[in-house]
Amino acid sequence: MAYENNVNNFTWYPWLNNQYKKIIDYYSKKQCNAMIIYNSIDNSNNLLCYAISRRLICQGKNHYKSCNVCDSCVLMSSNSYPYYYELHYFTLNTQKIRNIITSINQFSFKQVKVIYIINIEKLTYQIISTLLKIIEYPPAMTYFILSCNNISIIPMTIKSRCICWNMKIPDENYSIKWLQTNIFDKEVIIRTSLRICNGSPINALVLLRSKLWNNRYILLSQLSHALSENNMMLLLSILNTNNKLIYLLITLISDTIKMLNGVNESFLINLDAISIIKKILYKNSTCRIYQLWSNLINCWYNLNYRSNINRELLILHCLVNW
Repeated sequence: MAYENNVNNFTWYPWLNNQYKKIIDYYSKKQCNAMIIYNSIDNSNNLLCYAISRRLICQGKNHYKSCNVCDSCVLMSSNSYPYYYELHYFTLNTQKIRNIITSINQFSFKQVKVIYIINIEKLTYQIISTLLKIIEYPPAMTYFILSCNNISIIPMTIKSRCICWNMKIPDENYSIKWLQTNIFDKEVIIRTSLRICNGSPINALVLLRSKLWNNRYILLSQLSHALSENNMMLLLSILNTNNKLIYLLITLISDTIKMLNGVNESFLINLDAISIIKKILYKNSTCRIYQLWSNLINCWYNLNYRSNINRELLILHCLVNW
């Protein structure tokens, strides 16, 4: 059973069906004013949260699907339902939350209200404190749906007042079957892209269709040539074009370390580059491989989280010390 009618004008993903059904069942059996839906990768949480919001707001009696014909559904379809609030962390402040709650308390007595906040792990301490008081004593018929990608940094004061729902990644073989309906390629290629994207089929599809995927093959070719020539400086030109290529190189070195420690090849990330991984292993000492892995991670961190960094010099440092 699918729930496409919950999310007009959006693409519904089949792995959301089971999660959606379980959450709606939970709402029907237990009182739940606040729920945190979390996972570490993009499995289309926003789509699931919107579908749940529509079902909570719907006035119809269908257990799982929103009816699409009641006044509330019609208003939701036209983005006009007055008591559905989709809030993003970068536009949110304490006064905005207070204004929403004031509006809810003053003008809506018998209407369902849904406050959906995206990326709550990025909210400031002041906003969290304001939100905490409201969640603890919510207005009547009001639901809070909160989403995040890193629940470990959410304050326990918030988590203890919410149902925390883990949106687990889909089974790998299930994701592969879905990807094969959208892109025609060898299974080993699809499985590799899925593992590079930490199991997210959505991100894997984007990667396979991107220029980055083609650049990855250029990187693999140049890496093989550089290893043969014992000249890692040959990688500078390609690595200097995109920070994400450094991440892809890190996955290759991680696979080398796995192989070094006797991990079966079927558990590696880059299944389509086994020969190159073995070549890295053959051409480098254990100490050098671990040092390279550490240097690349530091390089990746500095390029992504520090400003005014000379990227070429950072990459050069890694290659000179390879």
